[in-house]
Amino acid sequence: MIALKFNLEQELKKHHSYSSKIEFLKFFFGEGTYFDTFFFTKNNLTKKLHLDLFPLSSEGQKLLENARGPFHLDALEALPFYDHEKVTLNPLNTLYPLHYGGKIIGYFFFSSNKEIFEKFNFDLFFLKQYFEKYFSDLYLQNRLNKKSNELKFRNLEIESLINITDIIHQDSESISTLLEELLFSIISVLDASKGMILVRDENSGFFNVMTLFNIDETKFNKKIIRETKGLLKEINTKEKSLLIKNTEPYSLLDCAELNALVSPIFSRNKLEGAIILMDKESRTGFVPFSSNDLRLFDSLCKKISLAFDNWKLIDSLKGSQKLVDSIMSSITTGLIKINVFGEVEYLNDSAIKTFDLPKEGTIGNHYLIIFENNPSLIELIETSEHKNEDIYEDDIEIENSSGSKLHINLTLSPVYDQNKQHAGVVLSFEDLSDINKVKSTFKKYVSENIVDEIFNNETSLELGGSQKEVSVMFCDIRGFTAMSEKMTPSEVVSLLNRYFQAMIDIVFKHSGTLDKIIGDELMVLFGVPLKGENDAKNAVECAIEMFDALEEFNQKMSIENLPTLNIGIGINHGKVVSGNIGSEKQMNYTVIGDPVNLAARLCSHASPGEIVISETVFENLEIDYKFIKHDPIFVKGKSQQIQNWILKIKS
Repeated sequence: MIALKFNLEQELKKHHSYSSKIEFLKFFFGEGTYFDTFFFTKNNLTKKLHLDLFPLSSEGQKLLENARGPFHLDALEALPFYDHEKVTLNPLNTLYPLHYGGKIIGYFFFSSNKEIFEKFNFDLFFLKQYFEKYFSDLYLQNRLNKKSNELKFRNLEIESLINITDIIHQDSESISTLLEELLFSIISVLDASKGMILVRDENSGFFNVMTLFNIDETKFNKKIIRETKGLLKEINTKEKSLLIKNTEPYSLLDCAELNALVSPIFSRNKLEGAIILMDKESRTGFVPFSSNDLRLFDSLCKKISLAFDNWKLIDSLKGSQKLVDSIMSSITTGLIKINVFGEVEYLNDSAIKTFDLPKEGTIGNHYLIIFENNPSLIELIETSEHKNEDIYEDDIEIENSSGSKLHINLTLSPVYDQNKQHAGVVLSFEDLSDINKVKSTFKKYVSENIVDEIFNNETSLELGGSQKEVSVMFCDIRGFTAMSEKMTPSEVVSLLNRYFQAMIDIVFKHSGTLDKIIGDELMVLFGVPLKGENDAKNAVECAIEMFDALEEFNQKMSIENLPTLNIGIGINHGKVVSGNIGSEKQMNYTVIGDPVNLAARLCSHASPGEIVISETVFENLEIDYKFIKHDPIFVKGKSQQIQNWILKIKS
């Protein structure tokens, strides 16, 4: 019997697939028997072995669910695979349960007469043990393969991210050169046969093929690619990387034979491009991209998308003055990797520059020593380690090794190993020093409120507007044209600059937004881009203080024998359309609407030393500013007379 068992086991080993083993056993038992297996539980094993499942009837489920060992069965109809033509009712019909993962997933079925059954009884029990061990070995092998694949994938992901980061941070001649290298790198990592990168044209708003691989570029020479339809519309709507299994509906994927990976490139919440890969290659030909491929592809593309703003800025400023080049180049994200022991494992050039760190002596050193002058940063790292979660901090102050104070935007992200165990933290940060310089310079040309809105609101640079309640003020110098004829051009410019400096300081003090300077006239807005508690009140108080500032200004001018200036101010309050007006290359943040025109008419009606306000302004004043109601006036563009109130500051 032992020899028979050994021979049977050796024979089974010669048959590698499960189906071939079963066919051999059917032959082994010979005529007068019926031998087969059936499974009724769907799991990884049945999927891997491609086993047919036989759903149990309620009667069969009840019969089998409590079985623990081999048992005889008279009612063959309870079996899901029972077939009158194949299975004859022998004296002995026996089921041997097959266990997997602690549960019964199926049965051996053996039908024979008593003599044959007694002959093979031992072998049947041996087969039960053999196949359960076979299943167990398969399960362990699957787990081992899965872990091995996960480890390989993790290593591939890390290596790919490092490679992409190195390409991103290199000094390329142009965006097209950089994107070409990135596309080739991603194609190599994911074994794609074709690929391309699309980028929005700033002038037309359409998308151009920036770089491609193994695709005929003439296919796109006369094609207009826009985000309002097709593939770009889908990724713009879903805002994530996609695995496209059916490529037929998309003209951009005409040359794909199986499936494709597509990822958006966003900048300031606006679709600026797309990365497309098609048809994964293998030794046997094209194979579909998998969900793991999609995950890796998404990680790499997100890194590219985050850096896209920097590339556009740097590319557009090539050849500019040295200061601007320095500002743009410093925008590159800094990276520092700290392991689970608190030691620095990696830092890039931007991190070295920002913290003024020597590369030698920093790698392998503990962050408590490296950041000893930054207790708030140490606290954030410790919090990230303790909570094991992402932490985002905007505009925090740090001190580099030279003692200089800097401001950065900081992200701390935990890192995991292949066993999903915590393996450290990555610091990624953006140096805000040069951005703050740009903002400071920009505020000399545009109102501070508008600059803050542009930098804080990612959609503020888009054309369009919205309806808002705003107070509009016009302030005009009376008789300036005649006065300027008696002065040299340089004296006129000097006088106006000094006057505007005094007036605009008062405007900003009262949260006003300088819309524009029209000759010797100021147009000021209250309520955009940020609404105040009482914009009409702010406008009136600003106007009153402007007269106080003007009096002080005129005293200084008289000492220098310069002429005295007189102003008139008009203020109206109402609903206007505010937003960016113009083109994508040149726009102006302003307001339009009838309330703006009325404010200008009230200003023209104001005599020197007067503030003229409309009824809507007067109704919003909370205290008495001693405005006197005057007779209604006719203004250009209005058929009805306009109610108005006047405050005379100076006779």
